[in-house]
Amino acid sequence: MSEVVSIGKVPWSDADIRESFAEFKALYAKRPIEDNASGMRAPHAFGTWFMLRALQPDLIVESGVWRGQGTWLIEHACPEAELICLDIDFGPLSYRAPRAEYREEDFQIVDFSDRDLGNALCFFDDHQDALMRLQQMRWKGFRRAIFEDNYPKHHGDCYSLKKMWGGHGLQPPEPARQGWLSRLSGDAEAPKPGIAPNLTHRAELMAQLATYYEFPPLFRTETTRWGDVWSDAEFPTKDPILGPDVEDDLRAEAKFYTWMCLVALR
Repeated sequence: MSEVVSIGKVPWSDADIRESFAEFKALYAKRPIEDNASGMRAPHAFGTWFMLRALQPDLIVESGVWRGQGTWLIEHACPEAELICLDIDFGPLSYRAPRAEYREEDFQIVDFSDRDLGNALCFFDDHQDALMRLQQMRWKGFRRAIFEDNYPKHHGDCYSLKKMWGGHGLQPPEPARQGWLSRLSGDAEAPKPGIAPNLTHRAELMAQLATYYEFPPLFRTETTRWGDVWSDAEFPTKDPILGPDVEDDLRAEAKFYTWMCLVALR
């Protein structure tokens, strides 16, 4: 299905996004990790900062911390929010937020029953299946989340919402790309199952979500990060924030866009 799915409304416009880019660029120039290899780059760093700044949750649970660049962005977007950082291995951590709570555990086994989740938000950058995370969120009492790894069909190492909307299922990731999956299971050699193409999950998403919003890319390039032609037929995408005539040094990071999205449960 070649369409840009959108459900509900968000409290900002495309004009608001464009107008805030200069402020973001000034902040991004001060980032603690200059080359955030294997982590967020400019397109998603901007989306994270912008959406969190607009939403201002009281509690943010960051699942998947890597080196800490995302945590730094969250701090600047929501300086008053309580912040819980989860990862199953803090070995790569480079930036540690002084006021965050760090827990070396996976989201699924953390108890949040002592927290007020009325204005909370989960930030998932952990390459886990979005369907599972949505189910865990509802059980625990969360209603909003940002999914950083919202991969399109045939790409990525997790079952994303974008794959569900298209009915594409999930091809089992190659062993070298199993990452968090292997570390969670404790068996790097065990084969990881795929998910057959289906429209059941799309229908269930339509019934469960009050909001689904893909943050637009900063720039649109001729090919995706995987070398595919970036066409709307194969990779339906919103119009970029900045046009092809705009020269900017962050254009070099344009291909690191993977359709990050904001969701809210009904």
